[in-house]
Amino acid sequence: MERSDSFSSILVVLFSGFYSFVFILSTVGNIWVLVTCYKTLKQRHSPFMWLLANLASADLCFTILTIFNSIAFLWQWVGGNITCKLQGFLIEASYTSTIITLLTISYERLKVTSNPINALVKRWPEKQYFKLIIIWSCSLLICLPLLFIYRVETQQNSVMCLARKRTNFFPQIFYSVHTTIFFVAPLVYMIYTQSCIFRTLRVASIPTTAFITHSKQRQRKIAKTLSAL
Repeated sequence: MERSDSFSSILVVLFSGFYSFVFILSTVGNIWVLVTCYKTLKQRHSPFMWLLANLASADLCFTILTIFNSIAFLWQWVGGNITCKLQGFLIEASYTSTIITLLTISYERLKVTSNPINALVKRWPEKQYFKLIIIWSCSLLICLPLLFIYRVETQQNSVMCLARKRTNFFPQIFYSVHTTIFFVAPLVYMIYTQSCIFRTLRVASIPTTAFITHSKQRQRKIAKTLSAL
């Protein structure tokens, strides 16, 4: 294990144990979600289940692709240059799809919470599962430059798959833009949608609470009146 010689044995063991635990948990969990979504969709059409299935598929794809990274960390890159480009491209397209799916789920939840009657009338038609194809198409297109960024290099007698061009300028621009658009902006939007959903549910619960309180007070008055009689 040439790659792991520079690391302490304890660090290698801890990393291997932690990675194995997360890998098994993620794989079993996402497969279970996919099976559950499949059974639900066989019984009835559910837009949320389509989104949840897409989310689990993207996470499962990401998990499986990390096997190459773990081997490279413990030893060295085992694939060739083409495998390096495809792995780097697909693994980032997977979590890009995950982020876009989460944004879609947040939007759908906000729409249903803020205007449930309108959302019920305008149900998501069955043919609109093509939205998932659009999500993946956008993710693959956005990460397409990574096919030209990733390449195999040999450093200190170790083969590694790195995101580099002739200069680091282009990768830095790509990752800066990608981080801003697909990490910072989605995080701000999801915080905004969750706060809107919380406020909407809180306002909706106030009349119900007031009605229950009024009903209890009225019942007490009736009970006092009956007991006086």
